[in-house]
Amino acid sequence: MPNCDAAILDAIRSRSGQASRKEIQQATGLSWGTMCAQINQLLSDGTLLSERLQPAGRGRPVLSLRLNQQARYMVGLDIGASQTKIVICDLAFRVMHQQVLPTPYYQGEKHFFAWLSGRVQDCLQNSGLARDKIRGLCAAVSGNVDSENGVLVSGGNFGISWGADLPLAARLSERCQLPVCSVTTQAAAAWAEYHFGEHAGCGNLVTIGLGVGIGSGVVANHRLLISQPGRPIGYIGHLLMPGNKHICTCGFRGCLEAYSGAHFLRQAARDQLPHRPELHDARALDQAAATGDPDAVEMMNLAASYNAIGIASMVQLYSPDAIVFSGGQSQPQGYVYQQTIQAINGILPVERRSRMKFSLSRLGVIQSALGAARLAYEKFI
Repeated sequence: MPNCDAAILDAIRSRSGQASRKEIQQATGLSWGTMCAQINQLLSDGTLLSERLQPAGRGRPVLSLRLNQQARYMVGLDIGASQTKIVICDLAFRVMHQQVLPTPYYQGEKHFFAWLSGRVQDCLQNSGLARDKIRGLCAAVSGNVDSENGVLVSGGNFGISWGADLPLAARLSERCQLPVCSVTTQAAAAWAEYHFGEHAGCGNLVTIGLGVGIGSGVVANHRLLISQPGRPIGYIGHLLMPGNKHICTCGFRGCLEAYSGAHFLRQAARDQLPHRPELHDARALDQAAATGDPDAVEMMNLAASYNAIGIASMVQLYSPDAIVFSGGQSQPQGYVYQQTIQAINGILPVERRSRMKFSLSRLGVIQSALGAARLAYEKFI
C-alpha cells in the first residue's frame, strides 16, 4: 500500500494535479491531523505548492494544493531476458528520460553489478536531472526475486542459475547511492497496467508475458500479489506440460516455457527440423506458420496450446476481469498469439470468457520499468 505521502500525492494527481485539503482527506481517509502534518511537510520541501482561490460566491478563500511535478523523481529498472529498460519519472509519472539496451549474458557477479550500476549511473547522468531529487529505484527482474530481502535468486533466461542469491538491492544502493527495492518483471508489469494501462483501476487483472520467457502478474482486489521464492505467483512458464521432454532453465523437464519460450522454440526447431535452418528462429517460425507452412504450423500450434493451458490456469485461480498481453510473441497479427487466444476460447467456459476482456498492452517495451517506477514511488517517495 502507498505510504501517507504517496496517498496524498495520488489524491491530488487524480484531481488533475490540484485539490483542497478537504478533498484530499475524503480521498485518502487519513485523519485530519495526520494529513495536515504530512501536507505541511510536503509544502516545506517544495513537493506541493499552494494557491489561494477566491470562492465563486460568498465565503472564505480556498487554499488549493497542487503538485510540483518535478520536485521528485523515481527510477524504474527492468532487467529482461533480452533487453534492459530504465525510466526516470516525475510525480505525474511522465517519463523524463529512458534507456533501452541489450541484457548481456551473465558472466559472474562482479561483471554483472559493474555493468548494471554503470548503466543506471549513465542514465541518471544523461537525464540532466538533479540527483538530490531522485528518491529511489525499483529493479524488476525476469527471474526469481526475493523482494523482501532484495535478493536476485535466479535469472535463468540470461544465465543466472538458481541459488545465485545476488544481493541486488544492497549492491545497487551502494553503487548508485539510492534506496533500492526489487520485484519480478511480471509483478511490475501488472502494477503498470493497473495504474497506467488500458484497464487502469481494474481490481482483478492478470498480465501475460509471451517472449523469451512465459510469465504472469496478478492484481487481485486492487492489490498487487508479489511472488517470492517458495511462494511463486504467476510462474505459468514452469507449469509441466504432458509430452514436453525439453529441459527448462530451471532444471525441470517439461516446463511450458521450455517449449513455448522464444529461445526454446529455436532449439525445438533445430531438434525437430534440422533440415530447415530458415525456421530456426521464433520469429521466422511465426511468420512461416502465418503463411501456412505445415512444419511451422505444427510447432506453433503446440506452443499456443501450451500457452492456453497456462493462461486458463490463471483464469481458474484468479478470475480476472481483464487479461493484458505483452512481450515479443504478443503481436496483433502474430500467428502464435492469435492461436493462443483461439485455444483459450476453446478451454474456458462461455460464461467465464464472456465477461473477461483480452487486450494487448499499450505501454510498450517500458511496461515493467514503469511499474517498477510506481513501486519505487510507493516505497520511497
